Amino acid sequence: MLAQTQSQGRDWRGWSPDAKQQLLRRLRDIPTPNDVVWGKYQANPVGFARDILGDLNLTDGQIAVLNSMRDHKVTVVQSANGVGKTFVAADAALWFLRTFGRSKVVTAAAPPEENLKRLLWGEINTKLLAHPDLFGDARAGMLTIEVSPEWWMVGVAIPMSGTPAEREAKFSGKHAPHLLFIVDEADAVPDEVYKGIEACMSGGHVRLLCLFNPRAAAGPVYRMIKAGAHLIELDAFSHPNVVEGREEIPGAVSRAITVERIHNWSRPATDGEKPSVSDPEWFTVPEFLDGEMAISRDGTLSPPLLAGQHRQITNPALSYMTLARFPGQAETQLISRGWVEAAQQRWLAWRAMHGDRPPEGVRPWHGQDVAEFGSDHNAACFRYGGWVAPLEVWGGVDILVTGDRAAKMAHEHKAQASYVDATGVGSGVAPQMARWWARNAPGYAGRAEVIKVAESPTAKAMLGEGEFVMLRDQLWWVCREWLRADPAAMLPPDADLADELCTPLYHTRKGKIAVSDKDTMRHLLHRSPDKADALCLTFGAVVHRHGMFVG
Repeated sequence: MLAQTQSQGRDWRGWSPDAKQQLLRRLRDIPTPNDVVWGKYQANPVGFARDILGDLNLTDGQIAVLNSMRDHKVTVVQSANGVGKTFVAADAALWFLRTFGRSKVVTAAAPPEENLKRLLWGEINTKLLAHPDLFGDARAGMLTIEVSPEWWMVGVAIPMSGTPAEREAKFSGKHAPHLLFIVDEADAVPDEVYKGIEACMSGGHVRLLCLFNPRAAAGPVYRMIKAGAHLIELDAFSHPNVVEGREEIPGAVSRAITVERIHNWSRPATDGEKPSVSDPEWFTVPEFLDGEMAISRDGTLSPPLLAGQHRQITNPALSYMTLARFPGQAETQLISRGWVEAAQQRWLAWRAMHGDRPPEGVRPWHGQDVAEFGSDHNAACFRYGGWVAPLEVWGGVDILVTGDRAAKMAHEHKAQASYVDATGVGSGVAPQMARWWARNAPGYAGRAEVIKVAESPTAKAMLGEGEFVMLRDQLWWVCREWLRADPAAMLPPDADLADELCTPLYHTRKGKIAVSDKDTMRHLLHRSPDKADALCLTFGAVVHRHGMFVG
């Protein structure tokens, strides 16, 4: 606008196109009086929230979030329930859009789209209604604010159908001098969305804000934390309503509900128990809750809480709804993340001494998971005793192509046996592998054996445990025991594999052990656990009984 005004009537004769564009760029960067007014808040997001939006009761945690948005490229907010994470995200969005001219703000939330409309944009639109002059004549809709074609905020719905590539494309290709991404309910957003965002964060003034309730130590946001993203924890014990015992901030978490959750979802330490302060399954009652009581579920008054008392969490919801931290290992979690991380550390120690070479003189077991749907992947795992090679994955459901590729890899690795998931389309892969060996590697001393994971187990009372519901449960249990008890177990530092291994729970069904089914794991991971299934198949020697196919 200012550049257009200053360039009107200018005589461009004798100016080269490059010189003309350079001058226009310089004129465009000269601040208008309006830019100067708003620009003073670029380094003061808290002042913007208080002076402009009228948010005078910001908590210490919300202030930390706003200042982190100013200072850090990636901010992750690990939040309890009812502590104002979405409220402060709306403040951050409006601060960024208003104070940085020609900026773009892209917001998203876990599907369905109603989450985005009701939560984050519900807060944004409430603030806009209270401050209608904030953006002058900007056009606003349910999920849009447009100041100009190059200056806007938009809510992008994450499609529940379609391919991963289509979801990634919705968030890639965004560029601006100032660019902000906000992802609410971030733990339930598919990996490909973050891939699209990452592609836009290579240069310029770019910020990413992720907000979530820490239900499980897995997924892309958990990996951001592990990789060093700036982390802010908004727990109930730090909220003014809980600390003061009165409604300092209307509608937020209360002391009464916090005390009720503590009584219902935890128990005091008993004599002789010595909990570690670093154990995520334990916490200490803060001073301001001393003597607080709640009505128990049976209608009786609970014993008073004692300041400094150690309590063990009995319901993981207390961890993420009140304490803003990941639950400790659930009693029914099949594979502990601690076991997986220990195996990864041993793998890294091996590589430091031996490089990426497998143990000498050991022929591997090959597990081959076969893609079932368009979004699934084929995954090949080679386990040399305790050492697992980096897994290989590829797309496509053509059994001839999959069979040929799997056979070639098995031959290159000199696998002693390949255990192939023969469920559905996978039934044709093992015979195709044998045909490839016959054509291309006659005399190959390997074999392909089919594993039908939905059939009955082959072992009873295995390792002192009960009978299994199906063969898949047995394979996963064998893998579990290997990671739990074998000090030579070594896994490559593969974040997807680790998440997949740590996702399933187990339970007993009529006295038999059942592991979380594949559809449940797909729902939790937002993808199929292809790599973990391939690793489990490398233990096929324990359970195999079907046809054998040799070269």
